[in-house]
Amino acid sequence: MDWKYKHFYHEAIYKALPASVLEAARAVMTDALGTIEDTRDGFVARGYSAWHSAIATFQVASAVEGAKLTVELRVQRSTIRGYMLVDIGGYYSGQIDKWFLKIAEKLGGTQEQALVSKTSHGLTVQRGCLAGCLVYLILGTSLVILAIPIDRAIFPRLGSNQGPFTYLASVVGLLIGITVFFYFAYPESSMSKFIRGRLQRSKDKDK
Repeated sequence: MDWKYKHFYHEAIYKALPASVLEAARAVMTDALGTIEDTRDGFVARGYSAWHSAIATFQVASAVEGAKLTVELRVQRSTIRGYMLVDIGGYYSGQIDKWFLKIAEKLGGTQEQALVSKTSHGLTVQRGCLAGCLVYLILGTSLVILAIPIDRAIFPRLGSNQGPFTYLASVVGLLIGITVFFYFAYPESSMSKFIRGRLQRSKDKDK
């Protein structure tokens, strides 16, 4: 593990010539980070993103569909605001995703016309993990705290051992956390659509 930099690797394929993709990427990153240094098959952009020093290395190569653009983003973990152990909420993956879309715009077309594919779609999964873990941590802990005195009152002989209500509270918190993960990670799934429908009906009834 690199304790100095957090690394991100993504790639995108565009319906354009490699030289055109590289020129568009260079223009986007000049606005995003500022300092550009050309390399043999791409360039390196340096600057700051969300108060963290960032180095983005771009490489372009020919592909069947047009050109493949690869980016390695290194973000310095330590700043005066603290230390970044993980990319909470997938912020930097989201930034790369925005760069890819802006490059497609620079190429003179809509996303569907210029951008064939990209690997930064894992952002929704990261958000799902974050939301699910937070819900499990907060809700699960709260339910367990409420269940412990109930177990001690009904099953005094258990002592410090986990009682059935405490176990049930842990399971319920875990199941809700998993549900929240799938809701945010896969918003177009049938389960997520069902939950949104129920929530919408509840709002309509309240009105």
